[in-house]
Amino acid sequence: MKNSKIVSVVILLIISLLAFSCKKDRELDQDITSAEDQTQGEMSFDLVYSAVNESVEDLGLKKSPYPIVSLDSAQGIKTMKIDYGTVNYLCKDGQLRRGIIWVKWNGAYRNPGTLIEISFENFYQNNMFIEGKKSIFNAGLNLMGHTSFTIEVDGKITSPSAETFTWKSNRTRVWIAGDKTTNRLDDVYEISGTGSGINRKGISFQSTITQTLRVLNSCEYKIVSGILEISPENKLVRTINFGSGNCDRLITVTVNGKTRTIERRK
Repeated sequence: MKNSKIVSVVILLIISLLAFSCKKDRELDQDITSAEDQTQGEMSFDLVYSAVNESVEDLGLKKSPYPIVSLDSAQGIKTMKIDYGTVNYLCKDGQLRRGIIWVKWNGAYRNPGTLIEISFENFYQNNMFIEGKKSIFNAGLNLMGHTSFTIEVDGKITSPSAETFTWKSNRTRVWIAGDKTTNRLDDVYEISGTGSGINRKGISFQSTITQTLRVLNSCEYKIVSGILEISPENKLVRTINFGSGNCDRLITVTVNGKTRTIERRK
């Protein structure tokens, strides 16, 4: 009976120590890799879409050697090949690109029912190898009278040092300003939705927009305000704050009450 009590005490002591250890680990948990990779994915695919828009606008009018843009519009679904060559080319938006972007679409961007699909062939942006696809579906006017789009991304990004992360998202993007003009730079969007991925350390994470993200097309860094929560596997929630509307690359990441300011990478 005495031995049984001793064993029980030891077991309780071990459980207490493990619980204390887990608590300390959570208190010391300040890794922001998932937050960095999430924002990297957001920016990379937004920059790709901007490059696609520029190529459409420059089609037939372009004076620079790259990208070489070719269009196949013989069928109902149009296909465009945007070829930046095999050596880094400095684009007019300041980004380095090489490789090919493929775009397919079945109607005008502004028309309800239009589906735009973007994919890649040996494509690099700022020396980051980008794979996967992005689709944009025009869902028509929402209850507020603004055009709404469903955006889906299934992407993989590999750094020059061979660090890889994957990222998926399912978003709703609402066109709240600039839709009355043909000037792409005055466009303003609001984004909501969720995402998931596996960061470059092999840890899976989930993401949720808890305060609508605001996107200014005129801003190099695109997202200028809003809040996103990242939940890595077995770790505390990371809260990403994109700011109050200023166009800069700074964002804050808060973990367990401690906040750090980081710069978004391109």
